[in-house]
Amino acid sequence: MLTTTYALISLSVEQKRAHKLLSTVQQLFQNSSADRQRTNPAILESVVSQLARLDASCHRRKVEIYVIPAIQKATKEADSLLAELESLSATGLRILESVRKWVRQAFDQGVTEVKELYSSIELYCNNLLQRLVKEEQELLPLAERVISSEEWFAIGAQFLSLYAENKTHQQSEGTVRQRPLASIPVFSSFYQPEKLDLRFS
Repeated sequence: MLTTTYALISLSVEQKRAHKLLSTVQQLFQNSSADRQRTNPAILESVVSQLARLDASCHRRKVEIYVIPAIQKATKEADSLLAELESLSATGLRILESVRKWVRQAFDQGVTEVKELYSSIELYCNNLLQRLVKEEQELLPLAERVISSEEWFAIGAQFLSLYAENKTHQQSEGTVRQRPLASIPVFSSFYQPEKLDLRFS
């Protein structure tokens, strides 16, 4: 029972982390909205790279690796919901690919193109937010209902194992605590987006 509870709490924490990281990315672009004409192409390219890392991290979340396969194994009831989530993910990837292309072309084609680039990034963020909300409001409640207690216990045990591995790995590397995200100057000459930690574990 405790292992199952740990699994559910772990998923909740992971979702909150995803929201926080997405909010951070959105804030970076909102803060720069008044200065888009003077945005340094190298800085924008770095931030787009962080967006790609965020997307990759989302696809490595526990909900995707463990919970969705368990739901698929337990019932066909979720097929339409899972198809909708998959469609949102595919849409996000298409937007992200278009953003990568835009960033290579935008500064050669003027301010209008830059504005459209930012619109595409905002569209990606909204798409990801829609998926997260759907997971929380529909997928996870369904998972609690259809996944057996034995399967939840197995999932919780895997989460505990992952936690132990990550803890050991961090200790062996002597992980240095990073600065709070809020302290990072936004779109300034000192902004170094590679310092953002976009991991979920």
